[in-house]
Amino acid sequence: MKKNEPPIPVRSVVCLPRWLVRASVALCGTLLLGCLGCVAYGIGWVDEPARRWGAIGGGLGGAIGCLGGLFGTLRDWRRRLPAPALLRHLRYDTPLQFYERVFRPALAAFVLGIGLGCVWDHRAIWHGLVQVGGMLAFVSGSMELIRRHTTTQARALFALYADGLLAADDAAAIDDARRKDPEFDADVRAFQKLGDRLRSLVNDA
Repeated sequence: MKKNEPPIPVRSVVCLPRWLVRASVALCGTLLLGCLGCVAYGIGWVDEPARRWGAIGGGLGGAIGCLGGLFGTLRDWRRRLPAPALLRHLRYDTPLQFYERVFRPALAAFVLGIGLGCVWDHRAIWHGLVQVGGMLAFVSGSMELIRRHTTTQARALFALYADGLLAADDAAAIDDARRKDPEFDADVRAFQKLGDRLRSLVNDA
């Protein structure tokens, strides 16, 4: 074992909520089928060359984007963080700056665009407010949701570790990181002392 080796990832902590993975896979899969259908429509049913290649190109471009979404979702589902990264989630448990600055304005733009679009059907409204606002609200909200989900799991992980109730492989991953990183070891000790103080206060009360 060398101290400069990367720590063992904690296998039980999954960054993405299960329902979000299922929803993302279902959405990307459905849109992928629609894009392939657009390609098939352009090949088999469109006679005008310009429209045919437009349908084929648009379908292929959308299919590539859907495949990218599927690949990224499945990669995040399999991704595991090392123990020091999980402890940082606890030490800096604050909303993401991107979420705080973008989510509410983007959501307001999306809702405003929907309302205006119902009375004035204009491309600038649907593309400028609804589409852009919806995408930014979705991305920033999803990133914050993933951060909160990971932090909740990290809190449970280190609480079980402090009580000696953590599964053997996860405890081994934390012990491995503590041996390789003295600063992380000191942080874990401080976290355990804080937990002991809190339990003492609760028992005294």
